[in-house]
Amino acid sequence: MTRKDPSPVDLEIPEPAADTSMSRRGLVARAGAAGLAGLAAAFVVDRSALVSAAGPDDRPGVPTASDQELLGQVIGLELAASQLYEAALENATADVELAIGVLANNHRAYAQAIAGATGISAGAADETIVEDNLAAFTGSADEFFEAAHSLEQTAVATHTSLIEQYESSHAISLTASIAVVEARHATVLAEYSGIDDLDVLFSNDASPLQLSGDDA
Repeated sequence: MTRKDPSPVDLEIPEPAADTSMSRRGLVARAGAAGLAGLAAAFVVDRSALVSAAGPDDRPGVPTASDQELLGQVIGLELAASQLYEAALENATADVELAIGVLANNHRAYAQAIAGATGISAGAADETIVEDNLAAFTGSADEFFEAAHSLEQTAVATHTSLIEQYESSHAISLTASIAVVEARHATVLAEYSGIDDLDVLFSNDASPLQLSGDDA
C-alpha cells in the first residue's frame, strides 16, 4: 500500500477527542487537499438537515433515552471504522502508515466522545461492518482507498440522516461536528486515490445505515 510523497494537511477532530493532528507528512497525494477537503465537506454534508435540526430552542440539553439508543449503535459504527483502519495498518507502507493510524484514532475518539455524552460503553464494534469491509481494507492499495472512501461517505450519510431524529441539542451538535470532519476524511481519501471527478469529491451518494435504535 503505497502512494507518492504527499503534502501535509490538517484534519482536526471535534472536541472532546484525542490529539490526532494530521499536519505531518504521509497524508494526501496532492498539494492543496486541506482546503479542498474543507470545501468539499460543505457540500458532502447535507447543510439543510443541520439547519432544520437546530430548532426548536427548547430541545433538551442532554441526550434523551431515544437519542442514547441511536447513539449506542453509532458507537458501533465508529469502533468498526477504527478497527478496520487498524487492520489496514498490517499492510501499510511508511508513506501512509501515519495517516491510517490517525484515521483509526479519529474514529475511536468519536466513539469515546459519544460514550462520554451518553454513559454508554464504547467497547463493541459493529461486527457486520467489519466483516463486510475487512477484505478490502486489508487488500491492495486501490481496494483499501476505495473501501475507506466508501465507508467514510456512508458514515457521513448516516450521521446526517440521524441528526433529524435526535431530540437533544447535544446529540445534534456532537453528531454534526463528527459528520463534517468525516466528510473531510472522505475527500482526503479520494484525493489520495487520485480521484479528480468533482461529482465524486463534492457529493455523497452513499445510503445511510438504517439505525432504528431497536437493537441498542
